[in-house]
Amino acid sequence: MHRRGDPVLITGGCGFIGTHLAGHLAARGMSVVVADRVGWAGADPRVCAVRLDVADADGCRELVRSVRPAVVYHLAAAATIDAAFADPHGSLRTNVCGTAAMLEATRAAAGGARFVLTSTDKVYGELHGDAYSESSPLAACGVYDVGKQSADAITRLYGAELGLSVAILRLCNVFGPGDPHTASRVVPRSLDRIFDPGGPLPPLVYAGALRHGRDYVFVDDAVRALVAVGFDARADGEVFNMAAAAHRTTRALVEEIVARSGAACAATDPGRAAAIAANGYTVVAGSPARALDRQHCDASLLRTRLGFRPAVPLGTGLDRTISAVMAGRGCPATVPEAPSNGPARGYRRPAHT
Repeated sequence: MHRRGDPVLITGGCGFIGTHLAGHLAARGMSVVVADRVGWAGADPRVCAVRLDVADADGCRELVRSVRPAVVYHLAAAATIDAAFADPHGSLRTNVCGTAAMLEATRAAAGGARFVLTSTDKVYGELHGDAYSESSPLAACGVYDVGKQSADAITRLYGAELGLSVAILRLCNVFGPGDPHTASRVVPRSLDRIFDPGGPLPPLVYAGALRHGRDYVFVDDAVRALVAVGFDARADGEVFNMAAAAHRTTRALVEEIVARSGAACAATDPGRAAAIAANGYTVVAGSPARALDRQHCDASLLRTRLGFRPAVPLGTGLDRTISAVMAGRGCPATVPEAPSNGPARGYRRPAHT
């Protein structure tokens, strides 16, 4: 059974999702250790941070041996498609070798930890039907996608053949406050320009991406799903598609970001609101990295097996993200406060069978 002193280890814990996950667990009294190549910049002082390159197998073994975690959340990976395309060798080294090193370190420690991999819906490749299920063929094609598919396959190998307790969550597009990837991800990239300190700039949309269809989920819901997959005995050995808040084309999403950003300024800064509306968005040449046209996941297994549903609608999540960006740049906002996620729940150490 999980005890309050049993730690949770998060690789890539200084990244966007990792920071939110670490803060969530620490706020509920859990001991949290994050391992990353960069330093901890999260707000919660209760999180212990260590520097680690997950491709360093010896470093991984020593870390897991010393921490003795109840759950290992493996988030360390190339963060974006563009970053993976720019450094294919480094991306594959982290995604493939790093995952293998952490899996072997967890198995060697023999502490009964569950290993949770954050995979991606991009492992399925191009969508040809209505939605991917967890049993759909994997057909990754880009640098980022292939690296994640390899990590996914290696994790399932360690569970099925080598006896490690594993679970996989195939995430869709996650957005929310604190995402630093303003050069590549559509939500932070758009808001970075709309709330440019020098005045509103139109979001940039890649020409080929206007009709791309994607699932989107707010970061708090991604964290809740990771907690469920990590601590529920029914998740052992399973692969889950992430449940999305909504499905949107890139064009529709950016139009909604523009509209909600203007509404957030309307009462306190009508001039900025008018400029945001007048700017709209600008279509530019696309990234050279391979992009899929359509993606959509059937997440019924996550709902039926673990009882998970997203709690934050897309519009609410965008409002909360806009509010955070505006607060960070000193802009007064009229965005409503976010609803509470409810009372904290107790967590138990994963029960493995």
